[in-house]
Amino acid sequence: MQLSKITLVLSLIATTLAVAVPEPEPASKEAAILEAKRSDLDKRQNCDPNGCTCRPSVQGQYCGWCYAVTNPGRGGSWSDVFECNPSGGCCRYGPRASCSSWQSFSPCGP
Repeated sequence: MQLSKITLVLSLIATTLAVAVPEPEPASKEAAILEAKRSDLDKRQNCDPNGCTCRPSVQGQYCGWCYAVTNPGRGGSWSDVFECNPSGGCCRYGPRASCSSWQSFSPCGP
């Protein structure tokens, strides 16, 4: 009789422990989008000083279609993102989907 009680208690403990371990929640759609954006940002951390130029006195990130960018430089495209400095210099981050259309592009400054 004692052996059957021990077996019953051990099986109850094992079942309780198995239920107590939560299953990892599947990643939500928003989390997946955020992770994709984060990895996209990691890829474009290097700003290439390719000889591009901006209008003096502007500072920030601009699509090539923006008024601030005057020359996309070597290998640059108007659909790229550029980091402009107040002295008219800039560097190129590379293409961005939001800069691809000349009719609706962003960002255009800070």
